[in-house]
Amino acid sequence: MKKTFWIHAGLIVVMLAVAMVYFSPVLSGKVVYQGDIQKFEAMVKETKDYHEKTGDHALWNSAMFSGMPVYQVGGNAPMKSIFAPLRAVTNLEALGWGRSIGVLFLYLLGFYVALAALGCSPLLALLGALAFGLGSYNIIIVEAGHISKAWALAMTAPILAGMVLCLRRPKEGDKKWGDWLWGGLLFTLALGLQLNFNHIQITYYTIIGAVLLGLAHFVYAIVEKRLPRFFGGLGILLVGCALAFACNARALMVSQQYAKYTMRGGNAITVTPEDLYHDGEPASIGGKKSGLDIDYAFSWSYGVGETYTLLVPGAAGGGSSEPVSTESASYKAFHQQQMPLYWGEQPFTSGPVYFGAIVIFLFFVGLMLVKGPERWWLLAATVVAILMSWGRNFMGLNEWLFNNMPLYNKFRTPSMSLVLANVATVLMAVLGLKELFSADVEQKRKNAALYIGGGLTAAILLVGLLLSGSFGYSGAADRQMAGQYGSQWSQIQGIFIQDRKALFQSDSWRSLLFVVLAFAALWLYVNKMGKGKNAPAVFAVVLAVLTLVDLWGVDRRYLNDKNYVSEQQVRLKPDQWDYTIDEMAAEAGDRDYRVLNMATNTFNDSKPAAFHHQVGGYSAVKMRRYQDLIDFYLSRHINPGVLNMLNARYVVRQDGKVMRNPEALGNAWLVDSVKWVDDANGEILALNTTNPATTAVVNREEWALEGAQWRTDSTDRIEMEHMKPYNPDHLRYRSHTNGERLAVFSEVYYEPDWRAYIDGKPAEYIRANYILRAMVIPAGDHVIEFKDEAPLYHRMDTVTIIGSVVLVLLACGGIVLYYRKRNEA
Repeated sequence: MKKTFWIHAGLIVVMLAVAMVYFSPVLSGKVVYQGDIQKFEAMVKETKDYHEKTGDHALWNSAMFSGMPVYQVGGNAPMKSIFAPLRAVTNLEALGWGRSIGVLFLYLLGFYVALAALGCSPLLALLGALAFGLGSYNIIIVEAGHISKAWALAMTAPILAGMVLCLRRPKEGDKKWGDWLWGGLLFTLALGLQLNFNHIQITYYTIIGAVLLGLAHFVYAIVEKRLPRFFGGLGILLVGCALAFACNARALMVSQQYAKYTMRGGNAITVTPEDLYHDGEPASIGGKKSGLDIDYAFSWSYGVGETYTLLVPGAAGGGSSEPVSTESASYKAFHQQQMPLYWGEQPFTSGPVYFGAIVIFLFFVGLMLVKGPERWWLLAATVVAILMSWGRNFMGLNEWLFNNMPLYNKFRTPSMSLVLANVATVLMAVLGLKELFSADVEQKRKNAALYIGGGLTAAILLVGLLLSGSFGYSGAADRQMAGQYGSQWSQIQGIFIQDRKALFQSDSWRSLLFVVLAFAALWLYVNKMGKGKNAPAVFAVVLAVLTLVDLWGVDRRYLNDKNYVSEQQVRLKPDQWDYTIDEMAAEAGDRDYRVLNMATNTFNDSKPAAFHHQVGGYSAVKMRRYQDLIDFYLSRHINPGVLNMLNARYVVRQDGKVMRNPEALGNAWLVDSVKWVDDANGEILALNTTNPATTAVVNREEWALEGAQWRTDSTDRIEMEHMKPYNPDHLRYRSHTNGERLAVFSEVYYEPDWRAYIDGKPAEYIRANYILRAMVIPAGDHVIEFKDEAPLYHRMDTVTIIGSVVLVLLACGGIVLYYRKRNEA
């Protein structure tokens, strides 16, 4: 026991060393330049600044899209959960390495623990950890800055391994309590961490793998007549699910609540922007929908032929900015070392999904050797994940899934499902090696598996090489570049095609070489050198080294020393127009205004939000109604009235010059009348012909005051009370009216969280102008307040605390009981 502990401890140190070597520039103070992290830092700057000034955590982000909840943006208070400190330790956030070294370490640690739980030797577990952790996609998403996705992905294998322990048939003489205890603990801790990392799409793919795993074990439980044990294990897993969800209740519940209001919650309207430009009845877009539009959701679909990259990294040209040598045709023509060689089906990509040639070879070997439910659920998970990754390129299945599978239409990027295939493929590969190294398996069967697996893999590669001269080497990105380069495109494309073909062929030979080396090593083990006590360990190390060299070489194409910069270089810095806006605002006395920045990608760039409240920004979960407003009035055609009601006081033109908009309506204003409409279609269309300065557009379904009128009085006024420091969660206004008036506030309507008060007493408010807030103000002098109280958020904090306490008590009690019973035996 003590020896085993030190072996595991030593290999964990080895994994940490691998992660530190790969990201070694981090140790000298540099950081990986990660585009999405830059976006994230800009998104959360307001909430971070507020926390530094006050010690409180804001629940509302006023900096982007005229205001939105922080739940899926970031910057909210850490959950009071046992998993908060646990994540800081496991992903090395506590050391400041969470976005680089800590990601790779967590990949390795998670997979190592999973394989060790499944009975693999420490060295085999290390081999599997390296094979998974260094898969190209797993490294590429670190370079892109998709860190929460990476952390969540690292927990997929241990979640599934915990399930196997709970559901499998016990070995002779084994007590069921051991598998149930350790399997339940592993499952609960891994699932709790994955949920805490908060990447629901990765959890969704994990659930698909879990369902396939459960079905396979259920079938075997029926055949082997062990249903009581199966359902006992299933009960343990359900308890684990409940605890993991309870410990993350706040994040899960507020996300579920907010999702209904986002682009993933479906459309409230059935009209399109084109309906503004013709007469007659509004054109339908198919009725109200729940979830994303299928064309948008399937934008990043892996090509059917592109799947060959799982075996040959350069099969589809690598990335959209692929490194090329000085001997390449592209470099000789353009003298640049990054070229758009990618010719797959996606709009663009940072690099291929490459599982590893050795991993694919061993996967086929595993198919021959692994028995029982693991063979079938791992095969099913691999096939299903690949089919799902094809998205629009396999609509027969994927359109049905999109329309019928629960929650599937909430997600985009079908190619991401390959993460499940990666997990399953590596698990099958290592479990196959476990059987190959087992003395209980006949040599004849081992050789058959080797010859079939090696022969099949080599045949695929040789056929690919044979056909490589007939491929077109042209893809979706070429159609975009053709318009860019015009008549020169044919010549330019010809140069790219030379390098694409060369990369396909060279990487095919490369993969074949690694397959041959791995086959030779295993053939020697099975037929010549496998009788020694230490032989499995020696050959596991040999394969681990080969796998490391294979994957490391591909990974360094996409994340290498060129990706590192100093911390100073990634710090957010204002642009010249930011300084200009500040100067102009100070001169004009403007406070609490918004900016429309057209000098950037207005609705896909969060950086401007770091310095001024923006009409635009970047978020994958912006509100559906706000996206409608963008589509109808702020993208192709800018409607001045809509811009004014959003309090866009300053406009940055495409040339970077700043203009002050004197017509912006400010933070709140009083209107004289209401334009009543019947539904959401009427709300969005009416904005085109309504002057928001004098008239509010209101859906009569939401407010029963039709016919009400308000007398205009020049002395009536309402204005925001400017508070320092600015509190995104608390807005205060003062009004003076000689009669009852209707006020419109230039703030996004989000009823679940915001509460209104007049003179400290609760007051009702409604949605007006499709996206804003409005309220009837009584006569006299009053203080009007909006407070983001987020009742569900705070209730779920209590659930999270209770869940954490129960989990700790049950885990401790179970471990004590287990060892007490074992000692008694």
